[in-house]
Amino acid sequence: MPKLSDYRWALVTGASSGIGREFALELARRNLNLVLVGRDVSALSKLEEEIHSISSSKVIFIQADLVKDTSYVIENTSHLQIDLLINNAGLGLYGEFPTHQWDEYETIIDLNVKVLTQLTYHYLKEMLRVGRGGIINIASVAGFFPIPKFAVYASTKAYVYNFSLALWAELLDKNIHVLCVAPGKTRTKFFERAKMRTDYNMMEPREVVVGALRAFEAGKPLYIPDVGNKLAYSVVRRIFSDRVVAKILKKFF
Repeated sequence: MPKLSDYRWALVTGASSGIGREFALELARRNLNLVLVGRDVSALSKLEEEIHSISSSKVIFIQADLVKDTSYVIENTSHLQIDLLINNAGLGLYGEFPTHQWDEYETIIDLNVKVLTQLTYHYLKEMLRVGRGGIINIASVAGFFPIPKFAVYASTKAYVYNFSLALWAELLDKNIHVLCVAPGKTRTKFFERAKMRTDYNMMEPREVVVGALRAFEAGKPLYIPDVGNKLAYSVVRRIFSDRVVAKILKKFF
């Protein structure tokens, strides 16, 4: 089973807030060195200070818009041996498909799919070279369903789910573990940025992260936080046809 203590440097995307921030803190508590990537330099700086107050971990933060600066991030970590990659950065957008601008959807697809795949491709090659590594990709319970008014976001997360599970199987005998994390509603800035109203029935980011790291060390390929989300995956997804699910979700959303 993989052990977090075996890794030296972890790279966390979307580390400025939410789930990414909690990954950074929890990995620091386990004494991993960290590369933190995000757009908010002030938030990254404060996170670095907080990490230094609880851990002796080395911290490098990189301010970057990953859609534009993926190569910049790769170039600025070329001197490090990144052996744990946390692909957390992601975007969503709520509303009927034709009502938003194309460039908004293009950004979502680029970040959720292209950037995640490119970073995985690059750092996985180094992991294979040294014979050790781990990858945690943040998908969503939305990726299991056809969701009206969330069509593009849910579809990108379906990609993350399938990509992650395929890689997990591919790398079983390579000492590189891949975990797909599929949270439901979590108290982050996601819903505000997605232009969607929220309620108070949400998981806390730390709860998601602690469970995900536990699942990673247990060697699981998929972690779905919360019993309700697990039931949606294991029961609804298997009993009802996609056509029925899409109609139900149209009313729900």
